[in-house]
Amino acid sequence: MLKKNGHVAQSGHSGQTLFDVATLIATVERYMTLQPDDLLFTGTPAGVGPIAAGDRLEGYMLGELLFDLKVEKAPSKR
Repeated sequence: MLKKNGHVAQSGHSGQTLFDVATLIATVERYMTLQPDDLLFTGTPAGVGPIAAGDRLEGYMLGELLFDLKVEKAPSKR
C-alpha cells in the first residue's frame, strides 16, 4: 500500500501488475545492477496521480512500513 500525505493512494498486490516481478527484475538488471535495499517500483494497479515537492509518501508491505519519505524538488543544474 502507498499512502500520500496520510491517505491511501494505491493498494494492490504483484499479481495485479502487467508483468511478473521476476520479469521486471530481469529487465531492470539488463540496464543496471540492483543492490540490497534498492526499491523497484513495479507499476500501479490503480491510483496513478502526480506527486509534488512537500508530499509525504509511505510504503507498506504486509502491514509493515518499508519507507517513509518526503518528496523534495531536485536541485537545479547549472
